Amino acid sequence: MEKRLLFAALLSLGILLLWEWVGPRPARKAPLPAPVPTQGVPAAAPTAVAAASVPAPGAVRIAGTQEGLTTVENDVVRATFSNRGAVLTSLVLRRHADDARRPLELVHSTPEPASKPLAVVFPGSAELTTTASTALYAVEKGPDSTIRFRYADDRLRVTKEVRLGDAYLFDVRVDVAGGEYTLVVGTGLRNPSEKERASSYVMPPTAVASTGGGLERIAGTKLKKTETWPLAPNDFVGIEDNYFLTAFAPRQPATARIVPYTVPASSAATPAKPETLVSAGISASGRLDLRAFFGPKDVEILGSTGLGLERTVDFGWFGILAKPLLWLLKKAYSWSGNFGLAILLVTLLIRILLFPLMHKSYASMKKMQKLAPKMNAIRDRYKKSKTDAAQRAKMNQELMALYQAEGYNPMSGCFPVILQLPILVAFYNVLSRAVELRHAPFVFWIKDLSAVDRSYLLVIFMIVTMYIQQAMTPSTIDPMQKKIFMAMPLIWGFMLKDMPSGLVLYWLFSNVLTILQQMLINRMGRDEPGADKPARVKMARA
Repeated sequence: MEKRLLFAALLSLGILLLWEWVGPRPARKAPLPAPVPTQGVPAAAPTAVAAASVPAPGAVRIAGTQEGLTTVENDVVRATFSNRGAVLTSLVLRRHADDARRPLELVHSTPEPASKPLAVVFPGSAELTTTASTALYAVEKGPDSTIRFRYADDRLRVTKEVRLGDAYLFDVRVDVAGGEYTLVVGTGLRNPSEKERASSYVMPPTAVASTGGGLERIAGTKLKKTETWPLAPNDFVGIEDNYFLTAFAPRQPATARIVPYTVPASSAATPAKPETLVSAGISASGRLDLRAFFGPKDVEILGSTGLGLERTVDFGWFGILAKPLLWLLKKAYSWSGNFGLAILLVTLLIRILLFPLMHKSYASMKKMQKLAPKMNAIRDRYKKSKTDAAQRAKMNQELMALYQAEGYNPMSGCFPVILQLPILVAFYNVLSRAVELRHAPFVFWIKDLSAVDRSYLLVIFMIVTMYIQQAMTPSTIDPMQKKIFMAMPLIWGFMLKDMPSGLVLYWLFSNVLTILQQMLINRMGRDEPGADKPARVKMARA
């Protein structure tokens, strides 16, 4: 009996030992990855949020438990993130307003499936894209306005870390295990009203990228397929309009990816037709480290980023004049406190600088009046030889000899007009692109110098002053030409009626100053010695 019990005990022990050796073992709980400190997050701080290396798919499951919003802010921006897709759902510019005078929202309100800023998109996998954009991410909020989002399942691992820096800059680090992806800077830009969209001087949202020292631009309406451009470190890609910009600048070589996106007619700004927007982002694999800018296209602010973003403020061919004009306007504004008064002060300065040329031009036109009888006599001698090239050349030679003998330059009267045209174009570019002048009021009914004056009072005043100016200008033109010139103020009025009111204000005040200059020049001409000699001779003959 005892031998049987001993044998049974030994057999049981052997079976237990055998089972322990060959049997299945319980799964061990995998440890969380150790955090690695990142730039801007103190390594020694126990509560610091740091970017961990993303483990391979299947190692750990990480997700949020409920949907929520997280906000970080400073003096100029308020950024709101959703852990549903770990995207930027709102970026409010505190120092700028929309047409309703509310703080300006920079994130376009296009509904899903349009990608929000910081969305992760997998161009080759709609399934992974859907997972990355709809998943609930675990959220950790650290010091220095830092937020960390994490998600992991069997196929995908994503970690996003965002830190709000100074002014409009963000530091962004993204780690993705799941294949090549695109981090989206946005789809469309802000939410302009229908009135602002209809304005002829408002540029639609346009993709912009710096490539090899130059700039590439393409609007959504011109974009027919996906475009890609290589980016060197600290190059940038983004979306811009006249006044605002969102941009990513990677710290390592990457690829800019520009994609057209069509908004359905029911969701478009104009419900009767679909709207074509542009979506931009950076394509990469694994870790992506970048700086992000969401803010106004203020030349000084853009220049302070050190990313070359100030090149997105395009003042056109006459940028060499536009930039000094903007500088002068801002200096005059700092003194006057009103951009309308600043325009008047800068216009006055321009007219003072041009006064010597204006005086010379006026004197040239007066001289032309005196030469008119001699010029007409020469032309009359060759009136019957209009088709004879040799006779016409001889007539021109006699006219040039007359000009030389009298010291008259027929082009001198054109110089002031030629000089004013570049200034006019430069002023237009400043008024339609300088964010400082957006919503800047003047007086009375002028509430926005960058917008059209729909009362057209400024245009009417400008036309009247142009007629007065023409009446005071010496002229030798014949009656038919005079009728054509009398139509010029109406033509200018038609051209400027849909231009920014600040531009019309500049032209109106410039006309007023020209009238005053001509009155002064007329007075100076009467005071010159011998100016009344012809009158005395005529009296002596009488």
